[in-house]
Formats: sequence, C-alpha cells, structure tokens
Amino acid sequence: MKKILLLLVLVGNIAFAQKLTKEQLSEKLAEKACGCAEKQEITKENFELTIGICLLEGINAFEKDVEKHYGKDVISNDKKMEELGYDVGKKMGSKCPTIFKFMLDDEEEVAPDESEELSVSGKVSEIKTEQFITFVVKEASGKTNQFILLSNFDNAFLLTDKVLKATDEVDVTYYEMELYDAKLGKFVSYKIVTDIIKK
Repeated sequence: MKKILLLLVLVGNIAFAQKLTKEQLSEKLAEKACGCAEKQEITKENFELTIGICLLEGINAFEKDVEKHYGKDVISNDKKMEELGYDVGKKMGSKCPTIFKFMLDDEEEVAPDESEELSVSGKVSEIKTEQFITFVVKEASGKTNQFILLSNFDNAFLLTDKVLKATDEVDVTYYEMELYDAKLGKFVSYKIVTDIIKK
C-alpha cells in the first residue's frame, strides 16, 4: 500500500489540454485523479494497476502543461515527479475524501499498530493553516510534538474555527501513521489528531 501512495496523488484522466498555470494544473489533475479513481471499482488486487493506468492517462492528457511546469520526461525524473505528486496530493485530500478514506482504511488494516491511540498534554506553540491544519504542542519537559488534522471529530472546531490560540493548554489524543512526503521523497511518521481538549 505504502509503495503506491505517490502514484495515487499523481492520478489523472483524459482531459482537454489547455494553457494552465501551475496552480490550475494541480487543480485539474486532482479533479481528474479523483474522477478517475472514483469511477473504478478499486480492490486490493487491482489497486496498483488501476491507479497506474489513471496516472499515465492524466500525464498524457495534460502533457503540454505538465511539460511547461515540470519539464520533459517528468515520469523518469524522480525529483520532478515528487514535486508534481506533492502539488496534486495537496489538492486531492479535500476533493475526494472517499478515496482518501480508502487509503487510510487500507493503511490501518495493513499496519493496525499505527492506529493505537496515544495522548500528550502541553501548550500550543504554533498553528499553521495550509492545505491541512498542523499544530505544535510543547510538553512541560520541553519536548515538542507536531500534529496534523486529517479527519473530523467533536472538538475539531477548536482548530477549524480558529478557537485555539498559541499558548493554550491542551490534551491531545492521536495515533501515528506513515504518509509519503513527496518533498523529502520518503515516508514520514505523522501524528494524526483524533481529539483535542482545551484546558
């Protein structure tokens, strides 16, 4: 499963090529990626093959735009492929949650230990709102923990509605999961928040 995560964030489908900005290209590829993936009956047996086919179709469909922003022969250029994967992946997270959920469910089934819930208490030191909300909690010992918000839960509004502020004391419940970081070119263990309580 982990080996094809990059492929998933690169998926595309046949589309009319246009002169797109890099941002527009990422949006279009993400839309087509989600559309292509959601039309298929994806199973564990055909997952890699289906995603691989969608990937090639998407890159071919937007060949000129991909070439303009990522250079020629992007498929054989690991660095450029990772950059493209990162750009499209950021868009896919919000466009097709069902596919994202499929990935997460499959990931948990493959590695159930990663879904073990853990907890930490401390003071919020930083909150970043980008494609995903991330925040840092500093424990009394000085140790810092970075968390990422991927799914909804009762107290998620503390983050989504910007109720939580830096220096607030919190209790955080989370689990750890390895996600592919296209910028680093490797899987990185992330702390996924499942609950947060403001003291």
